Amino acid sequence: MRSSGATGVDGRREAAIRAGVVAGLAALATFLLIHHLWIVPIWFIAPAGGVLAAVGGAAVGAAYADLEPHLPRRPLREISVIAVFGLVLLPGVVIAELRGPIYAMSGAGGGTLLVSGADAVVAIVVGLVLAPLLAGASLGWLITRDLRAAGSLALASLAMALGPGHNIPMLGGTPAVAKELLILGAVVGVAAVVLVVVHVSLTKPASQA
Repeated sequence: MRSSGATGVDGRREAAIRAGVVAGLAALATFLLIHHLWIVPIWFIAPAGGVLAAVGGAAVGAAYADLEPHLPRRPLREISVIAVFGLVLLPGVVIAELRGPIYAMSGAGGGTLLVSGADAVVAIVVGLVLAPLLAGASLGWLITRDLRAAGSLALASLAMALGPGHNIPMLGGTPAVAKELLILGAVVGVAAVVLVVVHVSLTKPASQA
């Protein structure tokens, strides 16, 4: 990948958003590959998933632009990004585990709700919307003491929850949660490494490209 040499504040932010898009697509590819090898092939979702992954990745990249000045140097930077997005998804996981299962999957790919429709909606809204928004905003503020960073990390956390973490409320309290967490960890890890590496490449001075 050729470097744009974007070193100004606006240039670095634009580069972070572009890196986030690449990271989102890499995360989707990782998820689809693991799902193919470990569960069932679902490549048919790739077109729509690619659009959502790019949009969500852009949100993650914008949050990274705000967090970057407060993060440690590489290689601890990649680890810190993994930790940040693990922490913002953690409350949803804990809530799902404490609440228990709301959905029983069948071997044929279908399933049955174990609670009322209203309870299922509440569980999904709390686990996939409110929990990541509050966790992201709180962590963004603690790291940066900046309202914009808090808001951007809240939106990025929502994108992560609705994307890689979309099954958290559905699988909570079931035997499948361990597999879900392993897949989620792999996807978040790939996204974090790609985000940092691509951003470094895009912001490297042209003389070093």
